[in-house]
Formats: sequence, C-alpha cells, structure tokens
Amino acid sequence: MTYLSKSNNSFKSRLRIFLFDKIINGQAVDSFLLEEFLQYDLSGKQSLINKFTAEFYHTKRKQNLSGTDMQIDDIYLSMKEAERDLKQMLPNWRKEYFHKVFRNQLQPDKFKELQEADTCYYCEITLNEILELVHNKKIYKKNERGWRMEIDRKEPNQEYSNENCVPACYWCNNAKTDEFDAEEFKPIGKAIGELLRERLKKLP
Repeated sequence: MTYLSKSNNSFKSRLRIFLFDKIINGQAVDSFLLEEFLQYDLSGKQSLINKFTAEFYHTKRKQNLSGTDMQIDDIYLSMKEAERDLKQMLPNWRKEYFHKVFRNQLQPDKFKELQEADTCYYCEITLNEILELVHNKKIYKKNERGWRMEIDRKEPNQEYSNENCVPACYWCNNAKTDEFDAEEFKPIGKAIGELLRERLKKLP
C-alpha cells in the first residue's frame, strides 16, 4: 500500500466514470480531454456513479441502459475502445493526475496519518488486540495482510481523499468491499469487532 498505488486506484475510479459519462452522452473521447479529465469531480456525480455501478453492471448485455438508446454491450465495447485509443496517453494522464489532483485530494501527511493509525474506524479493534490474537493463534486468515490498518474509502466508488478515507482493519476492509458505504457497514463492523474480542475473552 503505497501513496502512488492509491493514486493509481483513484485515477482508475475517475477514468471509468469519465469514459462512461462521455460515451452514454455521445461525446468524443480523445487525447485532447486531459484538462477536462483533471477537472472532472466525482464528488458531485453520485447519481452517475450509481447508474454505472448499480445499473450498467447489472443489466443484461442486449438491453438498453435506461435513459439512452445504447445497449449495454455497445457501451461496454465503446469503453474498451476508448481505453485502447487513449493507451499511449494514459501514462501521462496518470502522472498529471498524481501531481495536479491526487496530492491535493489525499495529502501526503493525511496518507501517513492513515498508515500509522492503530484503530479500525469500523470495528474499533486495535493493532495491539490483533497482535495478541496472532500471538495466541486465534487468527486464521491465509494471507499476509492484517499487520497494519489499511486505507478504506467511506464511499467506495468515490476517489481517495482526505474526507473519504479512514483506517480499517483487514477484516472490515475485506468484508466491506465496494458494496457498502461507511454508514451501512458500521453495524457489520461492530459485529466483527465483537466477534474478535470474544476470542480475546477466551484466552487463558
């Protein structure tokens, strides 16, 4: 989990919605759109994001996307074609996004603060409690995550930003995925924390 990797993930989130927006509105996608892309603000486009995540991905390929005369198949193929057409430009777009957008959205000091956090925003488990569970062989995950808090987006399909990011333990971050926002997930996080602490209570 590096600062650059989070920038790249955030870039992909913006790019997907940007291309989707252009295509369903019949607008051209070309290399001259860089400045427009850099100014494209996802925070004001939640209804469009919902259309992309909750309708585009969950409508049969031969059906039209509501409000358009385009089939899901055609939109999908147009997005792939746009990405191919922009392939040579995207490294520069990604670099420009990092320097002109991301460093202002999720500032380096905030990123460091999130990395060094010791308590999960959702279940409130601490790193010390996790280490105690590990020491007593009460953790059963099969990967190398979990030794530090991860960075989660409260609104999962928005970009990484100071306001949208919180520290999350591996278990909460893994369970939350991109399906739940922070408020929806809070009760689930609470249950995860209670379960992990029950294991602590049973230690000799």
